[in-house]
Amino acid sequence: MRLLPFLACAALAACSNDVEPRLIPGGGIGDGEIDGRVNVFVVDDADAPVGNATVRVGDKDVVTNEKGLATFKDVSGPQTISVKADGFRSAAWVAVDGANVTIALEPQTPPLPDQATLSGTIPGWSTITVAQGHIKAGIVLFSQSDELGDPANDLKTPANGNICGVIGTTCNWTLVSRTGPLTVVAMIVDRDTKGTVSEADDTTTVIGWATRNVTVEKGVGQSGLELAMVEAGNLETVAVDLGTPPAGLPQTTPIVGIEVSDDEVVQLPLFLATDKARLLAPKPAVFGADAAYRLTAIAQTNAGDAGAQSIVLRRGQRTASLAAGTWLVPPTGVTVTRTGASFERVADAKVHSITWKDANGRQLLDITLFDSTLTKVDVPSLVALPTSGTLTARVSGIGADLNVRDFSLDRDADLLWGVAAQPVTIP
Repeated sequence: MRLLPFLACAALAACSNDVEPRLIPGGGIGDGEIDGRVNVFVVDDADAPVGNATVRVGDKDVVTNEKGLATFKDVSGPQTISVKADGFRSAAWVAVDGANVTIALEPQTPPLPDQATLSGTIPGWSTITVAQGHIKAGIVLFSQSDELGDPANDLKTPANGNICGVIGTTCNWTLVSRTGPLTVVAMIVDRDTKGTVSEADDTTTVIGWATRNVTVEKGVGQSGLELAMVEAGNLETVAVDLGTPPAGLPQTTPIVGIEVSDDEVVQLPLFLATDKARLLAPKPAVFGADAAYRLTAIAQTNAGDAGAQSIVLRRGQRTASLAAGTWLVPPTGVTVTRTGASFERVADAKVHSITWKDANGRQLLDITLFDSTLTKVDVPSLVALPTSGTLTARVSGIGADLNVRDFSLDRDADLLWGVAAQPVTIP
């Protein structure tokens, strides 16, 4: 009798999901539930294949080929997929239910970002006036990529060379920048010293902006770049409503951004303004017809990003009134060891994750749970953590309006709207 269902499946070809392997850009899950076979691609953060990576599904290990592909047969239903590769942070995805899966690994030690040094001036600087006893300055920045955690967004200019115009009648600036097509912007500020030597009572007000489009190549410096002042009629005051951040996170920072394109955002440092709820900013139309405001709202403990933290991201905002809305509350009841983790579910989180690093900041393991009801996970034996040495871990709840059985991190990155994290030290 057991032969009959098998014959029926064979005749109808409807009892398994035997799809062709497909790489999902940026990482992701798709092409129907796991029923018979699952194809796992392992790539780096640029979607390049990672060969010779070990992938485990159930109790079976497969090494990826030159395309970064490992295929498993005779599996069905949600699976835990673990991946380990030399030089990369190990990863485990829990409750995965898609016939095609792509897992993008990050390097344990991120490489030095491609960069170049730019320099130039702001014509018309001498025509900008401030009251006697005040200091005028330009703070020059480059637009960021829209990749969360991209180290190229954190490049620093030595000796504050990107601050200009404090002395004299010119604003000659230098900027260490990421590469690619980007926008250089200068925030022009009026700093009131209150007639004292101490900076504790100083206040800073944004009074103007200047901008320029640039394409930057690795190691190729550019000089003589002139930033064009934004006309007063193309400036407006942006107001921010932080709503009610989670209790216990008293340090708040709103950051207004302008989304220039799908992969470029100009972040405006609102924290330098006198009033953290208002900022004079360029209208999005200065950067293009499709540009829009973005609000990144951060609430954290006084320990900064080393403590508990919640971040809200509101994209595609078309008015100058920005609101943080609903915040995620950092996980509670958190316990993390070298062999697993447990926590209370974060309300409104779509997925949860736990990351482990060693004392040198080297990334060791990231576990992502795609079933929001799961609040406990074991470290898979394939990616076991070191048995000695201090480790740090962060348990996060992630808010995202995506289908966990059908998503691409490249296509659906804009569906991410919030994250809340609780750190733990493992001695």
